[in-house]
Amino acid sequence: MKKIIIVRHGQTNANVEGRTQGQINTPLNKMGVEQARKTGEFIKNNFSISEAWSSDLLRTQTTAENISKNFKTTKLIREMSFGDWENNLFEDLAKNSTELVNEYINATDKFKAPNGESFQNLFDRASEFIKLLNFENDNEVLIVSHGGFMRVLITFLLDLPKKNLLNFQFENCSISEIIVKNNNLDNSNIENKERNISSNISLILKSVNYTDHLNNLK
Repeated sequence: MKKIIIVRHGQTNANVEGRTQGQINTPLNKMGVEQARKTGEFIKNNFSISEAWSSDLLRTQTTAENISKNFKTTKLIREMSFGDWENNLFEDLAKNSTELVNEYINATDKFKAPNGESFQNLFDRASEFIKLLNFENDNEVLIVSHGGFMRVLITFLLDLPKKNLLNFQFENCSISEIIVKNNNLDNSNIENKERNISSNISLILKSVNYTDHLNNLK
C-alpha cells in the first residue's frame, strides 16, 4: 500500500504578522524550527519515508531537512505567486483591493493577483507534479509544501470539484495522509487523462491537518 504524507512548512514571522508570502523566501522563526523538529520526530517514528519532495523555497526546505535528509526540490509545489501582493499585510489588501480579495477568498476562476498566479495555474502545476509520482509503488512518500498549494493538490488528487479546495485548511507543520490502493481491476490501463492516474487506483484521505504532535509547543 502506498502512502502520501503531506506536510505544511513551519511557522514564519510572515505567518504571525498576516503577510502574504507567496513565492518570496522567508525563513522559519523560532517556533517554526521547533515545529519542524517535532514533526520530524513524529514522522520518523510513525512512517518509513523512502521518497521525499519539497518546494524549493527556504521555509519548506528547512522543514523537510528535519524530516528527511534525502529529498528532491521542485518549483511545481511552490505556494501560489501573489505577484505585487507579496509581503503585504492581508488586512491592507482587503481594504485596498476588496473585490479582488473576495475573489481570492472564494477561489473564483477569474482570481489572479496583479502579476501573480490564478488557481488554475496551481491546478496545472499539481497535474505536472503528480506525473513525477509512481502510484503503482507501495512506498511512503513525503511532500513538504505550502498551505495554498496543498489545498489544490489534495483537491486534485482526490478528483474533487475545484471549488472543494475551500474545504481544506492547513496549520503550520500539520500532517495530512492519503492512502493509495490498487484495486486490481481489468481496466488498469485506462487513465484519468487530467490526473494521469490509472482507474484501478483509489485515493483515500486518511487524515487531514493533524497537529497533535505539536500540542506541547507554546
